[in-house]
Amino acid sequence: METINQNATQEMLSPKRIQEKADILETNLFKSISRQEDPSKMKIRIDRTNFPDIVISKALLQLMPRFNIKPREYVFGIKKLLQKKLLPDKQEKFKKNLNDTGETLYDDSLIITRTFEAVASKKALEIIVKGIPVKKSIHGGITKSFFDYEQSPGKLLKDGIINFKEINKYPIVNAKEKLFYITREKKGQRGISFDGKIIPVEEPEPFIINIGPGVEKIDDPDEKGESKGYFLQSGITGVVILNKNDRGVITGIDISDEIEVKKLDYSTGNIGTLYTCPIRMKIGVICNRFKIRVNGKVEATVVDGGEIITNNEAVIMKTQSGSTVMALKDINVDSATHSKIISETGAVTITKELIDSEISSPKIVFEKSRGLITNNKIETENLALKGLYFSGENIIYFGNNLFVEKEALIKSGENLKADKLKLSSTEKLLMGKLQLELKRLAKLTIADHDLVKHIKPLIIATNTMDFETIFNKMDLIRKKNNTKTVANVSKLFETLEKIPASLKACELRESTHSENMAELNHRMASMRLAIEGFLRRAATIKIFCGNPGDKKTIEPDFMVESDDAENKFIKVTGTYSSHKGFEFVQ
Repeated sequence: METINQNATQEMLSPKRIQEKADILETNLFKSISRQEDPSKMKIRIDRTNFPDIVISKALLQLMPRFNIKPREYVFGIKKLLQKKLLPDKQEKFKKNLNDTGETLYDDSLIITRTFEAVASKKALEIIVKGIPVKKSIHGGITKSFFDYEQSPGKLLKDGIINFKEINKYPIVNAKEKLFYITREKKGQRGISFDGKIIPVEEPEPFIINIGPGVEKIDDPDEKGESKGYFLQSGITGVVILNKNDRGVITGIDISDEIEVKKLDYSTGNIGTLYTCPIRMKIGVICNRFKIRVNGKVEATVVDGGEIITNNEAVIMKTQSGSTVMALKDINVDSATHSKIISETGAVTITKELIDSEISSPKIVFEKSRGLITNNKIETENLALKGLYFSGENIIYFGNNLFVEKEALIKSGENLKADKLKLSSTEKLLMGKLQLELKRLAKLTIADHDLVKHIKPLIIATNTMDFETIFNKMDLIRKKNNTKTVANVSKLFETLEKIPASLKACELRESTHSENMAELNHRMASMRLAIEGFLRRAATIKIFCGNPGDKKTIEPDFMVESDDAENKFIKVTGTYSSHKGFEFVQ
């Protein structure tokens, strides 16, 4: 909106002068209108102190037809409005619909009429012409993201492998987590400009995104059942894979529960060292000093001095000097050299050879009947080494971990008994103190007989330890007599109230302890050892049993040595029972 100020006199003007001034005003008004940005609305303001009404009327008669506004639709109203005598703080309005039944139909219905409005005050005249604003089309697109995707490097290379640099840069989601909300396209409505022309509306474009099998589509209907949009959510736990075009617009999404890396080195960095990677991994080579920590299964061709930690299972072709493989479940290794291999609850299966390595697992087996074992330390409770060649010194700790666990369980059981005994003793001691304090509390009735009606029920409730009644009466007593004696009794009751819960917790721990001890005894009774193969020259097998802390010497419980023969055949079986202890048969 602009105010047009022109220096003009209010004296009587000749027709020629009126026309000149009207032409000037029309030109300036037209310039003002041309600068306005909203095509559906025109607004101008004329200073009546600078332009006589006759000039204003003449200028409007010349200007309005240029915008498809016929004089008959407004001239009479303007003339009447300008003739009114207005007070300085008053306004008068004139409003008219600009009806033209010959105009274009709008969405199969007659166009809503444009409006012409004039607002006059003593000093100014405003003209406002309104058409119909455009309702813009809504393009389909991502309107909400439930994870940080903008910096994600996740995309697939031509060979289908993730362009992997560092797992922490990839968005990781759990199954059924929301990913995006995508709005469907919606066509807008055309508008009408203030001069009666059609204002076109842009055609809406749908958002096209390729959804992989790891992503689910959930429709979001409105109250009428029509789709407003849809959610994309993860179907599995894994890494979000995004495909983008050259403009950075997302064109595809999938969830991968497996990462494939050809080589873990300085070009990729460690995986899962800050946040555990939740998915499966396939790796070609893990170089020296590089680590991966994952929840999913790990498959690796070569671990060359690197480290694997997984809460699942691991399948390794070859581990070389300085390598470590730790898994919660099973580990399968073709060949291990100068390595540590630890399975917490599963079995370790070796296919070809085990050389200068440390291996620990509840169960250890050689899968094939031919293999080589040289200079190893083995901790297990079930061992099957058959059809093998033994070289150097191989030390076997048979069942040692179970005996360490049992000793810890025995100690925890003793501590549990001590805790129960201490709680019982404390309860007896507190009850003795409580009796003395209750006697002191009863003496308070001498000075205040009203306390009798509270103290007597309190003492009766103490016999059954009805703590709800006890604390209710103690509150009433405290309000009437808040002395040290009352405070001491309250504190004793509060402490005594907690003891039954503590004793119950001890009983629950005892039950769990008994179950753990029974399970451990079963595992100990199930211990088996079977060694069968050939000892090469200078080869020995040393077997240490039981709790290593009980040993007064470093001598093994059982040992097999080679002699001068090139390959000495041996066959050893071992068992354990609570009655006979360890028994070995050679």
